[in-house]
Amino acid sequence: MGKKELKVSLFLAWRSLKRGSRSSALLTILIIGMCFTNMIFLPALFSGIGQGITKQIVDYEIGNVLVSPQSGNQYVTDLDATLDLINGMPGVERATPHFSKGATLKYRQRILGASIRAIRPTDEKYISPLYSKIIAGSYLGEGDTGEIIIGKTVAGDSSVREEDEFQASLGGVRVGDSVTIEYGNGFTRDYRVKGIYETGWNSADSTGYVTWTDMEQVEGKTLDKADYITVKVKPGYSEKFVKDMLQSYGVSPRVQTTADLLSKGMGRVLQSFAIINMVSLIVSIIITTIVLFIVITIKTINSRKQIGIMKAIGVDKEVIMHNYGFQVIILAVFGILLGAAITSILAVYMTYNPIVTPEWSATLYLTPMDLLMNSLILFAAAIVAGYVPAYQVSREDIQTAMRA
Repeated sequence: MGKKELKVSLFLAWRSLKRGSRSSALLTILIIGMCFTNMIFLPALFSGIGQGITKQIVDYEIGNVLVSPQSGNQYVTDLDATLDLINGMPGVERATPHFSKGATLKYRQRILGASIRAIRPTDEKYISPLYSKIIAGSYLGEGDTGEIIIGKTVAGDSSVREEDEFQASLGGVRVGDSVTIEYGNGFTRDYRVKGIYETGWNSADSTGYVTWTDMEQVEGKTLDKADYITVKVKPGYSEKFVKDMLQSYGVSPRVQTTADLLSKGMGRVLQSFAIINMVSLIVSIIITTIVLFIVITIKTINSRKQIGIMKAIGVDKEVIMHNYGFQVIILAVFGILLGAAITSILAVYMTYNPIVTPEWSATLYLTPMDLLMNSLILFAAAIVAGYVPAYQVSREDIQTAMRA
């Protein structure tokens, strides 16, 4: 079939759509747009959950690279020298230690067990966005003692009864209130709540943060050890490069990147998301193809008399087949554009209004490649769904088509 015949088929297809039922064409475009949205929404949502969890773990738990104690040791020792060594390495933006201690928090008639984490506030700003999540009060200063910042989950809400709480809290602590903290070693102190933060990551929001200086007073000595050290990698450097550097300098044999840790702890969860995404995509493709096939078959069958007339005046059957095939392709293009627009609007909306749970928050995670691949898949499904009935009807003899 030559270019001339293809041009004739395209011309006939465009004319048929313009002169045909607009409501039918718009409905078909809407169906294709909804099919596209259905194909991409659930996988994008699960990808968004995975990306959100990963980001929160990096931001509030491990950083880009985690330095753990050597095997057989509870803490990373000789802390100051180790930090100086790490911070002087290429690719390292900042390293900061964390030291946690179990404690009991008391406020009025409420008692709550929680973990108190000691940080170096200035260095922590390079690693974690915690300082930007303060919703009341202010962030810790470097030398603060007797002051604490606590998560919204710990602070609680005074308007919610204790028996109605989803998670135990102190029942409505506010900035400036005094909270008594009893540490596991017997040290007890009244702390002024300097700030309340909300990150959306349950592990962080169920914790209290004090300065390194304050924790040294709790321990009664200079704190030259840490549970672990989190490392922020400079832009342009890979996590693996920094990990290899740390190990080559003998910082610790237990150095892990984000990918290393996620492959162990979150790997199975993310793999489950990937399986769900694949199943959802396959089911969506099948449903989309069937829906389009039914819609286009009905449209083509209803045009059988017209097809018979075209055959009677000598129009080639391949021109007829491509005429109806091109109609489907044109409708598919407009439907895909509509679906991409709907999905993009949903993505923008969920960026500002994410799905929030006590464990994580999620948005739609979309990339240009996701949109392109789903567009090509739907386009191919539309071609199959359009050309099959068009091919079948175009092969009918003139009398059969005219009697339809």
